[in-house]
Amino acid sequence: MHQKRYSSDLTDSQWKTIKPYFQADRRRRHDLRRGILDAILLSPKTGCQWRMLPGEFAPWQTVYYYFRRWREEGRLQCLLSALRRTVRREEGREGEPSALIIDCQSVSTSRAGGISSYDA
Repeated sequence: MHQKRYSSDLTDSQWKTIKPYFQADRRRRHDLRRGILDAILLSPKTGCQWRMLPGEFAPWQTVYYYFRRWREEGRLQCLLSALRRTVRREEGREGEPSALIIDCQSVSTSRAGGISSYDA
């Protein structure tokens, strides 16, 4: 794992919550899962391109491989949901939201469809 800490890095409690979603299929000499996940979280937080990941992370090809694999497997969605529930409970709220807000806009149109007026 890398030594430098970034604001996007997982805390120990966050890692403890999501670690079961990342059980290794086979034994490896080094456990890179947390380091790779920290690298994956750094990219959207900073806007960093995969190829520009800092050197203390795994090679960008490795990080991107796991990002694609975990995204396709649905692991990333599951872990984000688990973290959301944990954060909500820590704040004294229910794990799942109880309300939903949908923003929509009604637009007038003619009977035949298409644009009926121009709004500058």
